[in-house]
Amino acid sequence: MLGNPKYKRGQFVRFEFDNEIMEGTIEIVDAYGTWADPSAVSYDILGLNDCFYKHVISSRTVCKRD
Repeated sequence: MLGNPKYKRGQFVRFEFDNEIMEGTIEIVDAYGTWADPSAVSYDILGLNDCFYKHVISSRTVCKRD
């Protein structure tokens, strides 16, 4: 939902990237859309492999609970 992200900066999440399930920490919350979809919330996530994933759509992200 535009302007209402599900997760906050610093949360540890699982997300889909290139048909793989990855894990990482949300570094940036973009609550006001992406280039591809101006109505979608996205996140920039620092993966466990020290790779930075940009514009991960909210619908492809789930909070990781252990």
